Amino acid sequence: MTQQHGLRGASEEAALGLPVLFEVAVPALRRALAHGLAVRAARLEALFHVIAVLDDTNLAHRGGLPGLRYAQGAAANFLAAGGAAQGDASAQAEAIHRAFVARRLSPGGAADVLAAACWVQRVCTD
Repeated sequence: MTQQHGLRGASEEAALGLPVLFEVAVPALRRALAHGLAVRAARLEALFHVIAVLDDTNLAHRGGLPGLRYAQGAAANFLAAGGAAQGDASAQAEAIHRAFVARRLSPGGAADVLAAACWVQRVCTD
């Protein structure tokens, strides 16, 4: 799937030094916390930043390239609407979750990146 569609899988991501982790997830998490979001909301914000850009091969495997692009678009729309800072962020995230479930989409790669970002944030906090 990755080579067929030009997607960057986990091994390529690791070989490049985990750019989505260090250039997207960790900065998004730190920005959200710095802007006063609660930890849970900050993690939600970071997760959607990751979903929006990661070539999540779990999404691609389960939904093909259209499923991956659907998830990325949904995440980008969530962020454009204000992300986790919007008043109804939990309801919006829940609606996206339901849409993913209906399409059998699971952003497992993005969840792994979020877990790593949470670990980096915890270990590297000043």
